[in-house]
Amino acid sequence: MKKILTLVMAVSMSVSIFAAKIATVNTQKVFQGYSKTQAAKTKLEAAKTKLEGQLAVKAKNLEKIAKELNAKGDKVTLAEKDKFQKQQMEFGKERQALQQKLGRLEYEEMGSIQAEIKSAIKQVARKNKYEIVIEEGAVLYGGKNITAEVLKVLESSNKIKL
Repeated sequence: MKKILTLVMAVSMSVSIFAAKIATVNTQKVFQGYSKTQAAKTKLEAAKTKLEGQLAVKAKNLEKIAKELNAKGDKVTLAEKDKFQKQQMEFGKERQALQQKLGRLEYEEMGSIQAEIKSAIKQVARKNKYEIVIEEGAVLYGGKNITAEVLKVLESSNKIKL
């Protein structure tokens, strides 16, 4: 009895899948083609350049101090060595903090864009009454590709309904 019930459920589920209206989307293409992605990349690159510039100045200062200490040779005091080591540690901590800041900024920017893309996909799917939307790379054959339509929706609307 249990086997028959399982068979009936499997058949009914497979029939409903075949009746479903299916679309495919290339989210990578949408992400790369979206104008906000390019703007975010530009913003992130500017922030990275600014932060790297700040770090470069501090690295040069540390390098200068290291050369001065090396020039003193044996005359370097313990206090000077300790001060230099503290400066190196502070520099390392600051570099790590700046890298984390860049990572958070990238996560926020790209996360926002991904949310917009997901919302646009839902909007296109609802409008065209697609029951299932699958990543294009996961489908060998079939389904209507809605990638261009999703990009069009993203570019044409300032705010997408969530």
